[in-house]
Amino acid sequence: MTRPSADVVVYAPSAGFFYGVVGVTGGAELQSTYIARALALGGYRVRHVVEDAALSRTPEGVEVVRLPKHYGEGGLPGRLAIVQGLRRADGRVYIQRTAGIETGFAGVYARLAGRRFVFSASHDADFSRDLRSLRGQGGGLNRWTVRTQARIGMRCAHAVVAQTEQQAEIARASLRLRPQVIPNFCELGAPRPVSRDVFIWVGAFLGTKNPHSFLDLAERISDADFVMVARERTGWEELSASVHERAARLPNVELLPTRPRSELLPLYDRAVALVSTSSLEGFPNVFLEAWGRGVPTISLHVDPDGVIANHGLGAVAGGSPDELVRITRRYVDDPSAADAAGDLAYRYVQETHSPEVVGAAWVDLVARLLRER
Repeated sequence: MTRPSADVVVYAPSAGFFYGVVGVTGGAELQSTYIARALALGGYRVRHVVEDAALSRTPEGVEVVRLPKHYGEGGLPGRLAIVQGLRRADGRVYIQRTAGIETGFAGVYARLAGRRFVFSASHDADFSRDLRSLRGQGGGLNRWTVRTQARIGMRCAHAVVAQTEQQAEIARASLRLRPQVIPNFCELGAPRPVSRDVFIWVGAFLGTKNPHSFLDLAERISDADFVMVARERTGWEELSASVHERAARLPNVELLPTRPRSELLPLYDRAVALVSTSSLEGFPNVFLEAWGRGVPTISLHVDPDGVIANHGLGAVAGGSPDELVRITRRYVDDPSAADAAGDLAYRYVQETHSPEVVGAAWVDLVARLLRER
């Protein structure tokens, strides 16, 4: 067998946006790009497999590999394209992020080819068996065929990576996996502006995101301004319509469509705080993006590994709408409290999620896998 021509292959079809393709993408794809970049800077020859791209190599040395065009056809042609793309990338270690059918393809391919495989989770739902939560999340894991293929891929993995200790515990309890915890990447933004004037919500029209809870908050605090940046999702058109209708009746709410990351990040400069009403998450990129710009988080439910409460990065309402109002009212009446929490959030990202810190963990993981061969 000939020696693979790349050290590491990161497989993330939708990440082409970060290589010059026009469109909007998600946090999992962003994190895959960070992983590829960190490993290239760590001295490895890295290839990133995407559906489409406008460049073939990044300044850091990441080689961009395009999937065959029939990937977009889905069905059997799409599955053949996955295998062809994995083979064409030709790596010693394959890394795939987010549970789905492609987890199965990547894991089985790596095993059959005698390569190492890493599955990296992007959400607690990747390891969940709770069908109600999976339906609310809106991904393919609510279908048993997709779950089965994802689980097969995870069983093929030589290493499983979780975002948080809580997520790792879900994987241990529900799937008997033994993940390694590596935090998400986040680059620090510019220093916090002197004046901020809105509370911001960023997410998708999904049941688990609970967008109406944000509108409830805006309705109860009518003397503050609220901005909602929402992404449309197939299958949730009724929820979207109801949110649009209600937001139009609230004079202190601005509802904006989703936008490229370069246009989203400046909105944080206006934010007193990021508000999360989600009932289920992994480690949201929007939390990190806010904290990396000195913006605290007010969360109705989610606090991954307790970092908001333990590090003072904002406040958690414990599922209570009344507490969510109380916390938000405090930030309205005392902006210095939000400033103090934002300063702590910025420092937390710097110490825990910077590319230097997280990148070193990924470099160490790949080095270990290659030594084990």
